[in-house]
Amino acid sequence: MSAMSNIVSHTLLFAIIIFVAISLKMTQALTSSAQRIALITGSNKGIGLEIVKKLGLLKRDNGSSDFVCIMGCRNVELGRAAVNSLKSNGIEADFVRIDLEDVPSIESAVKYIEETYGYCDVLINNAAVCFNDPTLYGKVPYTPFDKQADITVRTNFFGTLALTNAMMPLLQKSKSPRIINVASSAGRLSILPSTRRREEFSSPNLTMEALEGFMLDFIKAAQSGTHTDKGWPGTGYGVSKVGIIAMTKILARDNSKFMVNSVDPGYCATDQNNNQGFIPAERGAVTPFMLATIQDQFLSGVHWYQEKEIEW
Repeated sequence: MSAMSNIVSHTLLFAIIIFVAISLKMTQALTSSAQRIALITGSNKGIGLEIVKKLGLLKRDNGSSDFVCIMGCRNVELGRAAVNSLKSNGIEADFVRIDLEDVPSIESAVKYIEETYGYCDVLINNAAVCFNDPTLYGKVPYTPFDKQADITVRTNFFGTLALTNAMMPLLQKSKSPRIINVASSAGRLSILPSTRRREEFSSPNLTMEALEGFMLDFIKAAQSGTHTDKGWPGTGYGVSKVGIIAMTKILARDNSKFMVNSVDPGYCATDQNNNQGFIPAERGAVTPFMLATIQDQFLSGVHWYQEKEIEW
């Protein structure tokens, strides 16, 4: 090989090395600068909206938003109005319609997130229904307990599980995937009057399939009026939240890469309780915000109240 050929070969090799090095550096820069994506359900008001505000106000050194908050709301008009209001205050937000009783809406929302963003870092399952008195303080007609139990559990538990399962492939693309389930003090194990029921729900070997079976058993017992005889309490909301906390622990156990936690936000003043709560919704958003953003610890399978681990 001639001297000239050697020079050309070495020059070409050097150029390739430089190109690869620059490409790797650019890739690393793009990866590190990628905004975090968070989906927060039930977020056009109350605790969900306060979580969005906290995440949306986080800024990077260059002044850009650290998070893009996707607001999953059932009501399109209210959801878009909330997004526009947040954007006017410098918070980067987006909207997807999610009705936990409507599986096609879940599928459509996940498809939109995948096509628009390609991944998701944080899923905060905040949306829920609660019949309270039991007529949502006069906002809906009287609903018998058997129908309440069905609607509440299918929305709060099965709807949340369906959304979570659908979002898993997008969460798996994150370097630090997180699921935060907003539960309630109504979901404490002590609400279950049966020792057997408490042991079933708290078993470290509980499977998701078995948990789904328990939730269906409650619905059937409520519909037949035999729930008390079968060791269930008279609250569909409470059972749905017991299920949410049990779901959290199963997901944490079975997905070691994920941080999966549940949060009792406290009795916050929201529309769900006709603003009778004694804790501001903003305070209830603090622990979910902490779990979504904490960097120096891996916390999973824990039930929280005001930034502290509590017994279920």
